[in-house]
Amino acid sequence: MKLVSCPNCHAQYDVSRFPTETVACRCGTTFPAQPPAPRDSAVRRCASCGALLRGAEQTCSYCQAEVVRQPQPTGPVCPECYARNPEGARHCTACGLAFLPQPMRTRAEALTCPVCAGIVMASRNVGGLWLDECPQCLGLWAPGDVMDRLVDKVEEKRRTSPPSTSSSGPRERQSAWQEEVVYRHCPECRGAMQRKNFGTRSGVVVDWCGSHGTWLDAHEMEDIASFVLAGGLDRTTAGTENARGVLPADPSRTAAILAAEQLVVDERARSRERERAVLFGTMRGWKGIGDLFEHLLK
Repeated sequence: MKLVSCPNCHAQYDVSRFPTETVACRCGTTFPAQPPAPRDSAVRRCASCGALLRGAEQTCSYCQAEVVRQPQPTGPVCPECYARNPEGARHCTACGLAFLPQPMRTRAEALTCPVCAGIVMASRNVGGLWLDECPQCLGLWAPGDVMDRLVDKVEEKRRTSPPSTSSSGPRERQSAWQEEVVYRHCPECRGAMQRKNFGTRSGVVVDWCGSHGTWLDAHEMEDIASFVLAGGLDRTTAGTENARGVLPADPSRTAAILAAEQLVVDERARSRERERAVLFGTMRGWKGIGDLFEHLLK
């Protein structure tokens, strides 16, 4: 992992996966894709959890991870303090910075909203992670694994914070119910996204592209956070493929599931049309609303 940091917003990018001369940050800043020169620094924090270390201890007292005092030259270099870190480090051992590289865009043009035609989305920082937000419908595009990272942050808050006693019942739903099935298109590849009920039982249906990310309508992230904080993921039926209701990024499998779901939607639409045809065909012999009620009560 070769990390660089945006000089404007400090978002991190791993340039080892996309070797380019410059990085176009989500905030609009373009800067050289040149990792900083490493320097040896005193190990003050755990590379796994970022907790402060006590003296020369060899095991972190907080997460029980092994403390590496002499990192290999191939380990990541902190993009802020330039300290050399051990392989697989998730936090800088010198300053404690969390290593959270953002997904890099492979194209420079701005993304348009999958709901509002022609509306360009703007970057927004949510919990230290960058998303795209539509200024018109307030929907959010979470690229790559950003959605999973946001859920991880909510789960961490639930584990470390005492249970709230401010409310005696479940939180009122904030997002609008989706009365009709609509397949939205990924803002990255324009392919039809798959609809998934988050956590299989939350009632929040997100739109998911297995290759590029997750779309959330307005307030759906708040409803998902409420579901997770209430222990919804813990109560998900054991043995399900993924408690979060997201399948692995298998393009062929995603296409097959999407085609099957579309067949179901089309069949339901045809059934409704047949029912309407029968109803209106029968109504031709009715002279008024009384005839209709008489027919329904038979």
